[in-house]
Amino acid sequence: VVSMAVGGKQIALDAARDTLVNVNALGDPVPSARFMGGREFSVLTKDQPEPWTEADVGAVLARKTLLLPSTQQGSGPFPHHAAAWLNADGINNGQRFAAISFYLALMTATCLDLIGADGPTTVEGPFARNRLFVGMLAAATARAVVASEAATGTSIGAALLASDQLMAQGKGERIERPIDPAWVDYVSAWRAAVEVQG
Repeated sequence: VVSMAVGGKQIALDAARDTLVNVNALGDPVPSARFMGGREFSVLTKDQPEPWTEADVGAVLARKTLLLPSTQQGSGPFPHHAAAWLNADGINNGQRFAAISFYLALMTATCLDLIGADGPTTVEGPFARNRLFVGMLAAATARAVVASEAATGTSIGAALLASDQLMAQGKGERIERPIDPAWVDYVSAWRAAVEVQG
């Protein structure tokens, strides 16, 4: 997962937490952060998304079933933390998938915080289709998330550089922060547990 704060707040970056500056097509600096989210998802789910129900989500939120960082050590915002599950005894596959999705969203939100992101967050790629991920990302950032319909922004960006034509902005579904306070409580519980783990 690569996060970029285009037009975000000025903030000091911490290279030890895998933040850096990239450059956009106009030569402007763009604060960025990364972690091995795709690999973590692949390892944790064996590339098989599990069917889940709203009851599974409710159980994960109520029990505060947490996956703490990092399943892929050595990079990301918590490079020296060892992964741990909390309140996970007896969870079913749907609940496990929900907790994994929430973990990846919370890691992404941490990256966005570290780089001063502000305003709506656009998610591209496979995670844009994961409603649990985008919902928790909206809860954790307290900002809207736009789940892009584009499979990759990289090829669209390359096309813009090679063309004199202006392309229309990609479409996406706007996801607002969940109104159920259980989502925000979950975010707080995860952040507190990560701090204790630290």
